[in-house]
Amino acid sequence: MQKNRMTMKNHFSKKLKLAITLLLGITLYSCTDDTVMPDPGSNNIEQFLGTWTVYESCIRLNYEVEIVADTTVDSKVLIYNFAFMGQEFDPAYGFVSGNKVTLPTQTIGDNWQLNGSGNLQTDGKIIWTYYIVIGANGSNCQANYEK
Repeated sequence: MQKNRMTMKNHFSKKLKLAITLLLGITLYSCTDDTVMPDPGSNNIEQFLGTWTVYESCIRLNYEVEIVADTTVDSKVLIYNFAFMGQEFDPAYGFVSGNKVTLPTQTIGDNWQLNGSGNLQTDGKIIWTYYIVIGANGSNCQANYEK
């Protein structure tokens, strides 16, 4: 009888070890990143280029912008109609580093002051956070860009 208990105990122990090993393997496998993002240190400017539909928090309007590569500086992009300033004005500009565009302090539109940044998300959207001063009014804004 005691031998039978030892056999059952060993059998149970082996099954428990197998179950733990399988569970651990599944857990580790599920932790891998399914989305391959570009190297954050590289210049991924092409991912930012094109026409984007904008959903913005400050003016609560949907509109379009166009992002194009600057022809003189490799990491520089020009953003036409940023903050819905209108196509008749010179574009806002930013510098791409990895998955981020930095908007240095600049004057756009009808003497608007602007600075901020945009981050390319794994789903292909750009999330912008920026501070803009129009006249005497300053606002912290967020805009979501989708293609």
